[in-house]
Amino acid sequence: MTRRINAAPGGASADAILSRRGFLRGASSLGIAAGLSGTGLLAACGSSGGSPSGASSHLLQMHHDAAVGPLFAPYVKYFNAHYQPLHLSTSYVANDYATVTNQQLAAGDASYDVLFSDEGYLESWSKNGWVKELAGFKGLSKLLGNLNPGVEDALKGSDGQITALPYFRGAEIFVVNTQHLDKIKAKPPTTWDEFMSQARELKARGIAQTPYSPYWINYAFLMWHQFAAETASEGGGELFDAKAAPQLVNNSAAYSTLQRWKTLYQEGLVPKDVFTTDYGGVTNIFGGGKSSFSMRYQAQVVGWRDPSQSPAAPHIKNIIIPGSTGKTHSFGAYWMMAASTKSPENAWTVLNYLGGAGKDGSYYVPKQLIAITLGLSSGYASVDSDPDVLASWAKWADVPVLKQQLANTVNLGPVVNQTWYPNFATQACSTLQQIVIGQTSIQAGLKTMSEAATSAAAG
Repeated sequence: MTRRINAAPGGASADAILSRRGFLRGASSLGIAAGLSGTGLLAACGSSGGSPSGASSHLLQMHHDAAVGPLFAPYVKYFNAHYQPLHLSTSYVANDYATVTNQQLAAGDASYDVLFSDEGYLESWSKNGWVKELAGFKGLSKLLGNLNPGVEDALKGSDGQITALPYFRGAEIFVVNTQHLDKIKAKPPTTWDEFMSQARELKARGIAQTPYSPYWINYAFLMWHQFAAETASEGGGELFDAKAAPQLVNNSAAYSTLQRWKTLYQEGLVPKDVFTTDYGGVTNIFGGGKSSFSMRYQAQVVGWRDPSQSPAAPHIKNIIIPGSTGKTHSFGAYWMMAASTKSPENAWTVLNYLGGAGKDGSYYVPKQLIAITLGLSSGYASVDSDPDVLASWAKWADVPVLKQQLANTVNLGPVVNQTWYPNFATQACSTLQQIVIGQTSIQAGLKTMSEAATSAAAG
């Protein structure tokens, strides 16, 4: 796929495109936890902008992964210009943010005041006393009142206390290549039966050799997220109950999703190397016009609709996911306050700037970076309905359809904050792949995943 970097949507700089690509590809920046099974040693952390936090109550530090660091540079600069005498510096992890940060917190080596987390870490970090509960900080109740439905629960630990603010909310968005569909005189599919019929015709007529290019890969357990999305679309969003117990066995929507996946694979309607193709490779298949359907979160759709990155950009359209419910899977990432901060009130100012309204109530970072630059939902109702945000979304999406889809999402509930969830989801991807290629039956695979979750929850 074409990879020019001298142009960007809406006049954005080349650096903005590079940073967005880092966000798209960074395992710790996909809204998907990478797991803690790695054995890597503590990686070196780059820092910039001043002394480590604690040298003065006015010196503060945010913690993130290095792949996304360039994206935050102008926002750190803005903070230091508008929030004096506070001064914000940065701590960036070069590789494996989740494992490194977990080890730093466990060892008491966290010099930073504010840090982010993907799903899977809030509960353990909270229980271990590594992050602070946020009750009592000025303006918190107003922020909570502005959250989109369902977001507040994701910010709570098992004790029901708010421990985080939203970083972003993502949803699996189904996309089609309208040029391909026009060639078979078809409208975008509204059911999975229509999808299968169109995929078969597109292949039979040589329009697309592999009409569907899903992210069925282990990387950052993307395959699990796609499974959750398609299952939700068929009425099986309750993969886990309110107590994080698995509801996989005898789940008819899960079964029908996997049966469809087996058929897609057996009939060659997806690439045969779909399990081993890397993230960029899958992205290029659809963006290069070689497939007719795909599905990924909003930030990727922004890239697909950028003609400097995607030859198929003019023909790519977001639609409501096929299925009886039209629901898709949603997920998120979060900002937290390190318990080791020397100045909780000043750390709250940083946290509220990065993940809230800020001192001026403008929601500067959630609006400008998350919603406008990356195309993601901020988690806040006023931001996601802001005219400037909707105008920016209109550059890459059918906004009425996008808003309808975002309003019709299903998250997995409390399970995503369980300490065992990241490793479970990684293992689930392997089981899903075994089911698709026929190494295990659908029922046996669902039972394997259910037993793994139950066993992990029991300790």
